[in-house]
Amino acid sequence: MYTKKIVVASIFFLLMITLGIIFRPIPSPSPENTVRTLGVIEQVLETRQKNVVFKLKDDDRFYYLKEDLGQGLTFHELQKKLSGKPVEIYYVNHWTPVDPLRVKHVTKVDLNEMTVYSRNLIP
Repeated sequence: MYTKKIVVASIFFLLMITLGIIFRPIPSPSPENTVRTLGVIEQVLETRQKNVVFKLKDDDRFYYLKEDLGQGLTFHELQKKLSGKPVEIYYVNHWTPVDPLRVKHVTKVDLNEMTVYSRNLIP
C-alpha cells in the first residue's frame, strides 16, 4: 500500500513538472536569446485568433506572431507585402517538450532592411 502511494505521488510530481516546462512563458527577447533566420516567404496564414503565421520555403518551421501587428498593418496588407519576398525573421530561442511542432515566436521581421514588424526592437 505504501509503495502504491509513492508511485502515484511520483507520477503526479513528474506530470506537474512536465506541464510546468511545457507552459512556461516565452522569455523577453534580447540579443543573447534571439536567433536570426533568412528565407523567402512561401505562405502568410491567419489563425482563428487573428494571429499571423509565416512559412518559409525549404524550412519546416512555422514563425508565429501572437500579438497585434501594430504599425497600421492588416493581415491582407502583410500577406500582399511579404508573399514571395526574401525576409529576415528574428525569433526567441525557447525550447519546450512540444518543440517538434516547430513553431517559433517572432520578435522582428525585416524586408529589404526595413522593419515590417517588431516586438521589443533588437539591436
